[in-house]
Amino acid sequence: MRLFIILTLFLFTGVAGFAQEILTGLQVNPMVKAKAMELTRIRSGMVDNQMQGNDYLNAVSDTIPIPMPFFDDFSANGVFPSSLRWIDHFAFENDDLPVFPINIGAMTLDAINDSGNMYPEAVPGPSAFIADHLTSRYIRLDSTFAPIPRTLTPADSVYLSFFYQPQGRGRPPQKADSLILQFLAVPAHDSLIPGGSIRVPDSWAKVWFANGMALDSFYLRTNKWFVQVMIPVTDPRYFTNKFRFRFFNYVSLASEAEPSWQSNTDQWNIDNVYLNSGRTQNDTLYPELRFIYRPPSLLKRYESMPYPQYSDDPTNEMRDTLDILMSNRDVIDHMSSYNYFVTEPDGSFSKSYSGGNYDIQPYSVTPYVTWQKFAHPEVPFLIPINQTDSATFLVKHVVRDITPGSVIGDTMVSYQKLYNYFAYDDGTPEASYGLTPAGSQLAYRFRLNKSPDTLRAVRMYFNKTLGYVSQQFFYLCIWNDNSGKPGDTIYSDLVFPRYADSLNKFVTYHIYPPLRITGTFYVGWVQTTGDNLSIGFDRYNNSQNEIFYNSTGVWNNSAFTGSLMIRPVVGKPIPLGIGDIAPRELKITLFPNPCPQSVIHLRIPDNLQNTFVSESATLTVSDIVGRVRMTTTFRNEIDVAALRSGIYFLELKDRSGIRLGTAKFIISR
Repeated sequence: MRLFIILTLFLFTGVAGFAQEILTGLQVNPMVKAKAMELTRIRSGMVDNQMQGNDYLNAVSDTIPIPMPFFDDFSANGVFPSSLRWIDHFAFENDDLPVFPINIGAMTLDAINDSGNMYPEAVPGPSAFIADHLTSRYIRLDSTFAPIPRTLTPADSVYLSFFYQPQGRGRPPQKADSLILQFLAVPAHDSLIPGGSIRVPDSWAKVWFANGMALDSFYLRTNKWFVQVMIPVTDPRYFTNKFRFRFFNYVSLASEAEPSWQSNTDQWNIDNVYLNSGRTQNDTLYPELRFIYRPPSLLKRYESMPYPQYSDDPTNEMRDTLDILMSNRDVIDHMSSYNYFVTEPDGSFSKSYSGGNYDIQPYSVTPYVTWQKFAHPEVPFLIPINQTDSATFLVKHVVRDITPGSVIGDTMVSYQKLYNYFAYDDGTPEASYGLTPAGSQLAYRFRLNKSPDTLRAVRMYFNKTLGYVSQQFFYLCIWNDNSGKPGDTIYSDLVFPRYADSLNKFVTYHIYPPLRITGTFYVGWVQTTGDNLSIGFDRYNNSQNEIFYNSTGVWNNSAFTGSLMIRPVVGKPIPLGIGDIAPRELKITLFPNPCPQSVIHLRIPDNLQNTFVSESATLTVSDIVGRVRMTTTFRNEIDVAALRSGIYFLELKDRSGIRLGTAKFIISR
C-alpha cells in the first residue's frame, strides 16, 4: 500500500510541476471583516457604541464641515479610518503592513473592500480597476477661527502633506497601477432643467499620482522608506466650506490560473496626513517624538509559550535586551526620558526600567535613536516562576520630552501572554502560505524545556481562498527530531481546513489520544492535493529558521521571512472551547482497504447508526485532486465499481451539510 501511495503521488507531482512554497496575499482580511460586523451590531443597537469607545457613529454629520488643522497619523489602530475625519471605511488602519512608518500605524489601500472581502471586480487579467477610497470629511477652507475668525484665501499658504509607501509588507503594486489624490472641484448639487431638476454628482480634479513599484525599487530610487508629498492649495475654487480630498488606488491582479492562489495585492501605505494654513514648501515636519514599531515580546524565541515551559528555564527564555525603535521628527533636539513597566493585573508583580535622560536628535541628523539605553534597553528581571497554567502581564513603554510643560512624547502598550500554547506569530495574518504539489510536507519546529510533556492539540489559522478551494483534505502530522530536522512521523490524522469567522480566531484540532513528546518536535502537514491550504502567515515576526518544507525527500528551510500561524497546545487537559474548537470527528472504518472489489463496506459507532440513517446523512467520495466522484445517501455498502485505481477520500455529512467524519481508502485492481 505504501508503494502504491508513493507512486500515485509521484504521478500527480509530475502533472503538477515542480515543488515550491508560495506566499500570497489574503482573500479575506479578518480584522476588517470583524470590525465591519461590529459596526453593523452597533448600528442595529446590539452593542453600546459608548461602551465600545468607537467614533464611527458619534462623528458629526458629513454635511457639517470640520475646521482646520486636519491631521491624522493613523496610530489608533482602529481598523477603519476615524469618522471624525473620514467618510468611508475602505482603507485599512493597521501597524502590520507599513515598513518603517512615521509612527506606529498607517493607512493601507489595497484590493479588499470595507466588508473584508476582495472587490467583485478583482478578477485575474490585465485590466486595472479602482479599489479602495480614503475620503476626507468636508473641511472649512473658507474661514479660520483661531486666533480670530477671518476669511481664508490662496494667500494664506494652505498645504496638504502626507507620506506614502508602495507595498510595505504586502504585495507590490504593478507599474501600470497607481495611487491617486484628488480634490473636490464642485460638490454634488441639484441643477435646474426645463420641467424640473437633475442631481449633478461630485466633480473631482486629480492633483497628484504615483505609479506602482516594489518597495526595494522605491527605496533605491528615493533612499527613503516613506516619501513625503507637499501639495499647495492655490486654486480659488477650493476655498469653500466644502473642501474635500480623497485618495484611491488602481489595482490589477496577476493571472494565476488556480483560484486557490489568487489573492489581495497592490498595497499602498499612507501616513501623517496634514492640512493647514500658514505653511510653506519647507514645512515638512510635524513636531513628534514617536515610537515606530509596536512593543516586542519579552520572550527570546516566542510571542507566547506555556507558563510551565517558561518556568522550567526562565533565564534562557527571557530576552536580555529589547529592540525599541523611536524617532524625533522635530527640527530641534529633545532632552527625553524613556521607561518601560511590566505589571500583573492583580498587582502581585511589578517591575520597571529607566533609561535615564538622553538628548534625541532630529530625524534629519539621526533617523532613529541608537543610544543603547533607549534603543536596546536591558531586561534586568525575570517574569516570576509560577505553578499556574497561564498568566498575562501588561507592558507599557513611555518616551517623553522632559522640558516642563512639553506635551511631546509617546506611549505604547502590549500584553505578554503565557498561555498553554507555543506561538511565534502575533495572531494577525498579512499573507497566506501554501505548498504545491500533492505530497508536499510542511514542518514547524518547537522546543520543550520541561520534557517530556503532552501534546493536546494543534491550533491553526486558515485564510479563506477564492471559492474556498483550499478546503481539501490534508494530514495533520507530528514529527520527532533528527539532527535539527524533522525525523520520524509520530502522529498523523486526516483532517480538513476549518475557518473561524471572527477576528484572529484559530481552529483547534485535538490530538487523540494525547501524544507524549520530548525535546524538539515538529508540527505540520502532508498535502493530498496541489491546492493552497492557505495557512495564515505573519510577516511582522520572523521564525523562518523554524519552518521546513519537503517535496523531494529532502527537508529545506523556508525561503520566506515570517511566521506561520500554527500553535501546538501542550500541558494539562484542555476543555472543549466554543467556536474555535474543531469538534472530534466520528471514527469511520472502511474495509477492505485497499479495495480490489466493486463494493467497500463502511462502519461507524453502532449507537449512532440509526440516527444518521434517519437524518439522511450523505456520503461524498472525492479523488486526490479534490474532484467529487460520487455522492450518495448514507449506507453501509458503497458501490465503487465505477472508480479507477487510486486514492480517494470519503466524507460523511449530516443533512445540514456539516462534516461529521472522513476516511481515506484506496482502490487497487
